[in-house]
Amino acid sequence: MAVNLCSMTPLPFLVMLLLTILRMLHFVLVTDEEAILLAKTAQDVFCFSRTFEDLTCFWDEPTHVKGAYQFFYTFEGDKSRECALISMKNTDGSWRHICTFPENYNGIQLFIELNVEVLDRVSNHTIFSQYLRVNTVGLIAPPTNVTVEWPGIAQQLLVNWMAPSISYADFLIYEVLYGVEDSIQPLFRIEVKNSQMCQLKNLLPGQQYHIQVRSKPDGLSLDGIWGPWSPAVTAETPHLPEAIGLHCFTPDLYQLHCHWNKKPLGSGPFHSLLYWMESNSSSTRGQTWHKCKKEDPDSCTCTFQPSDTQYLSILVTISQSEQEVSYFEEPFKLYHVVHTAPPRILEASIDRNILRLEWAYPLEEIAEHMVYQIRYTVQDTLKWKILQVQYSNTSEIHLATQDRYCLQLRTQPDGQKFRGDWSTWSELVCVEVPPGADSVIMIVAIALLLCAGLVLGLGFTCLSNYSSVKQKLWPSIPELHHVLDGFFKDNGKQQQQVNALFFNKMLEDVPLTCLLEVLSDKPLETPSFDTLLDMDSAEQAEWGSRPSSHQHYMVLSSNNPQSSHHKNEYFDDKNDNGNAFPQSLEHDLHITSEPMTQIIPFTLLNVPSEIKEERKQEMSDDQTTSVTDISNKTYLLMG
Repeated sequence: MAVNLCSMTPLPFLVMLLLTILRMLHFVLVTDEEAILLAKTAQDVFCFSRTFEDLTCFWDEPTHVKGAYQFFYTFEGDKSRECALISMKNTDGSWRHICTFPENYNGIQLFIELNVEVLDRVSNHTIFSQYLRVNTVGLIAPPTNVTVEWPGIAQQLLVNWMAPSISYADFLIYEVLYGVEDSIQPLFRIEVKNSQMCQLKNLLPGQQYHIQVRSKPDGLSLDGIWGPWSPAVTAETPHLPEAIGLHCFTPDLYQLHCHWNKKPLGSGPFHSLLYWMESNSSSTRGQTWHKCKKEDPDSCTCTFQPSDTQYLSILVTISQSEQEVSYFEEPFKLYHVVHTAPPRILEASIDRNILRLEWAYPLEEIAEHMVYQIRYTVQDTLKWKILQVQYSNTSEIHLATQDRYCLQLRTQPDGQKFRGDWSTWSELVCVEVPPGADSVIMIVAIALLLCAGLVLGLGFTCLSNYSSVKQKLWPSIPELHHVLDGFFKDNGKQQQQVNALFFNKMLEDVPLTCLLEVLSDKPLETPSFDTLLDMDSAEQAEWGSRPSSHQHYMVLSSNNPQSSHHKNEYFDDKNDNGNAFPQSLEHDLHITSEPMTQIIPFTLLNVPSEIKEERKQEMSDDQTTSVTDISNKTYLLMG
């Protein structure tokens, strides 16, 4: 380190040299962190004050430049003074020229404008000149004795520090920087005024945090820039109680019982402790943690009796070697962690498929605030049915079947004034449902239903068999109209076949014969069908021997006025041109003039005698209804 001293009288020179040596032995004139912070300000000569009772100015010169300079400063209304420069070589090879003002009432003055100038010794020219006030260039040292502690509240830490040792400490503000250690998450900043403590909230449970603090003038009476950060301190937030299964409850509203699981931090022995603290509200904290005295130091249970306070906090610490981990249960009320013993069943009786239960209250003081659950099932099955009962120690259950049932009972506060968890299930109680009157009635009803079904089944079976037997023994009589209709249809088909045969014979000049029977209004004696059939055969043979050119036809007309002819007409084809002309038949001896009522053709068929009788009967019946109506014309082949 090279030092250049400006020319001065011998005595002041010796004094300044001594002060410079003493300062260099105790501390660095300008730290790298201070230089970095001041580099952000737009100044040619960087001037700052650590206590507002001192002043330091400096500037840096490039490596390739090494000049000789003089530094002068002048307070407003005062004479100009020269400050001895100290030149130091930086780590990068550049030179830093530093002026430290003397610490006396003549050297430092607040709220007065100060002019500083830098002159080149060779050219005697001013290279830097600027104005400033000492009270506006504060660069305060960081706070000291920074500590972090857990305030007894979940996800919070409390940071404390001491203000820098300056006369103007009351005019400072602070900034706290904190974040999770070794995390990529951004850091958080909190500005604190008029206080030397800060409470960090909404922290992650079970995380290690690092914290730093720095200071700055408040900007009112004194001003400046933020100073360097204090050394980092670390603190861990308590873990959640679920990590070790911490559970606390009161069985009688007097004692509090807590238990947790063993969770060693590593290999080797460990021990755990439980502390509890009382407070009057969930936001305020007491100042004293009470250690729970365990009967067995290696156990993970502890029972104690708190005083009549509203809120309790629980802290469990597990230590192993030099490592200690805390688990915290947030404040709770004693009557919000009620966990009683299971109810004791006093009576379980059955009457007509109704199970009547009665049990004892597990805690008489809060009996009117308890609810109960009954679960029951058929023995040797796992299909539980649950019934809930409120504010009563009796219940009735209607059982559906006759079997052996098993049941259990548990209780819990209703959640209004008293809260808590369900108790364990009571001992298993089994009862058997005997068959009663209801079951007998049900069995009889089922038997009657089965009998009725059997009778109905047999009845339907007998009916189906009876109808088949009846059909065989007494066959149904065919309906006469359907039979006759079928017969006439068959007869008509045969008649068509015969007519077709006759027409073929006519084409071969075979004479055809036709039988005509005319019935009068008076009953006539009708010859038998056999005789008529014989006559038909003889006449057909006789007519068949006659030539076809001498065939004659007669048209029979009734007295119907709608007819086109009112008299019987005779058609003869003996004229020369072969046309038939009607002729009157009144003089013909072979035709009767009596009114004609019905014309019945008979074919040359063998008709059974039964059908003949039926036809006779039909003709006699028809004669009584109509004897004169002939609706169509009938042509009679004449010989």
